[in-house]
Amino acid sequence: MQRPKRDLARLELPRVLIYSSALTCGVLAALALQIYLSRAGYDVVGLWDNLLSPKAMQLRTALPWWSIAGGAFIVSGAAAAALSRLPLPWRQFRLLRWLAGGAIVLALANVGHSAAAPEGVDPGVNVAASLAAMIVAALMAMFGAYFTVRH
Repeated sequence: MQRPKRDLARLELPRVLIYSSALTCGVLAALALQIYLSRAGYDVVGLWDNLLSPKAMQLRTALPWWSIAGGAFIVSGAAAAALSRLPLPWRQFRLLRWLAGGAIVLALANVGHSAAAPEGVDPGVNVAASLAAMIVAALMAMFGAYFTVRH
């Protein structure tokens, strides 16, 4: 005699776990985007060089900051939406999770190959600009998660 399969109880995640996971996803996505933009020639240090300059700021100097903040906001919002609206267990999304995980690993491996600091820039300035960009990304990730989860 076979036993019938039991359905697993749906488990709601605590809000702290949702917010911390969304914040982590947003900051990691912003970090990967910062490395990718640095490889493409858009450094976050460029804004600091032109900040006190009498010339008008160019789009090339503001683009990395806006894209890092926007990317963190969008990714953390998507992660918070998935975690808050789809309670565990996620049995029906098993193939989708594997495909998304593989795509994320391949994207991060591609970005990680060029994580060198830009040439001709003082390392202290580069670290300060990168930390400032990550603080902005963390703030935007918190806002993205908060606005997505609140009911």
